[in-house]
Amino acid sequence: RIVGAAFVGMLGFGAVIPMLPVYLHEQAGASTFLTGLLVGLSSAFALLGRLLAGKTADRKGRRIALLLGMAFCAVAGVLYLPMFGLAAMAAGRVLHGLGEGFFVTAAVAWAVDVAPDNRRAQTLGYLSSGIWGGVSIGPAIGQALGTMASVALFLTASSIVVMAIVFVIDEHPRPHGHVSSRWFPPPVLLPGIMLGLGNVTYVAMAGFLILLLHHRGHGTAWAFSAFAVAVLFGRAFFGGLPDRMGPRRSLLAGYVLLALGLIAIVAGLSWQFDVPAALLVGLGYSFPWPALASVVVSQVPVSERATALGALNAFYDLFVAGSSAVAGAAAGRWGFTAPFWIALGCVAVATVMVLTLGTGTKSHAPAESFRTEPAGTRR
Repeated sequence: RIVGAAFVGMLGFGAVIPMLPVYLHEQAGASTFLTGLLVGLSSAFALLGRLLAGKTADRKGRRIALLLGMAFCAVAGVLYLPMFGLAAMAAGRVLHGLGEGFFVTAAVAWAVDVAPDNRRAQTLGYLSSGIWGGVSIGPAIGQALGTMASVALFLTASSIVVMAIVFVIDEHPRPHGHVSSRWFPPPVLLPGIMLGLGNVTYVAMAGFLILLLHHRGHGTAWAFSAFAVAVLFGRAFFGGLPDRMGPRRSLLAGYVLLALGLIAIVAGLSWQFDVPAALLVGLGYSFPWPALASVVVSQVPVSERATALGALNAFYDLFVAGSSAVAGAAAGRWGFTAPFWIALGCVAVATVMVLTLGTGTKSHAPAESFRTEPAGTRR
């Protein structure tokens, strides 16, 4: 039921992704810099939302935090209506970011709560498959709806449906004791940086892939959907790999696939390669998050679990928000391939970190120790 709620909740989020940059740049007359800034604005506030959601979920419960997040998303859909102008759309991006931060953090913590200790990464993969199922189908819905106004109304309607689903789900009591006042538990730091570096790829794919393909005249409208479908497939079928072989190998495999896909997109040999390249990027993108999230969960007490997961995902938003503006400026100066070169450089840095550093929970941890600890243990 949690995965189902995540799927429906992300349909509206996915529908906005392909429509927003095209609407801003081609219909509203926004510059490439402003387009990148507004696309990344929601991530900046999702960072705040994840931190607040972690505390709220640990203190008040996962259900309350999830309902609050979807209420923010429902209001954001109204503010996205073009009739209200760019200022209202910016406010909508703020609320959408807060809502997505609350919604995803609460869903992740709730799923981990009901998962067996030795299947946490697999459970996170299943949940992420629900999230990316919505993200993969959502863009197709957005393309079919055809206008920003229709997409905005769809976001509001789907958010209300999720609130109805969650409202009837009972949350079992959790054995949480004192909730720590820490916003960033130490075990989150290095996994968070690695996660953030890998997610710069998302900025390039979500903000500039369609614009790049339009600029080349390829007209591959479904390339982002292919990316999202590949993430869905990877999370559903390979999400349990960190449980079996440790996160280090999973991370390295993911970063190699990311690099190959990004290089193929930059090369842009012909339109026939657009969808296969997007699929390759999506498959690589599916590997890091379950691995890194399972590492963090194994290192924190139960009473701090949602806070730690919220802090981990906050690194995603921090890197996406910062790199969106940088990528927008770079695209305006050097063309639409520049964001993909930036993403490739970040993937290279993350790969070096995996090869040379451990989880970061101890400064002397060797690279080979980058594995989830046995169930029930934590530092």
